Amino acid sequence: MPIAYCALELFLPYSHSLKEKRMILRKAQDRLRAKTHFSIAEIDHQDLWQRAKLAAVTVGADNATLERATQLFVKEAEDVLGDLLVDCRVSFIEP
Repeated sequence: MPIAYCALELFLPYSHSLKEKRMILRKAQDRLRAKTHFSIAEIDHQDLWQRAKLAAVTVGADNATLERATQLFVKEAEDVLGDLLVDCRVSFIEP
């Protein structure tokens, strides 16, 4: 069962507090979860109010299905996050 891992690096130039950052991230995470079957969590820069790193993972029955799901997720992330998305790295893990 292959696993897809996406690391999303974000820059939030208009965020002026951790509370505002978390509000932006929560809204983006909710929108991405609603449109894709990925689990998403903030994994780095929790104490910085203008930077964030999110991790998104999913599993699939085969590589082809997982590749399509990952492409959809990356497209949705680009649409939802827009200019906030600085970098997106995708990895596949075959246990």
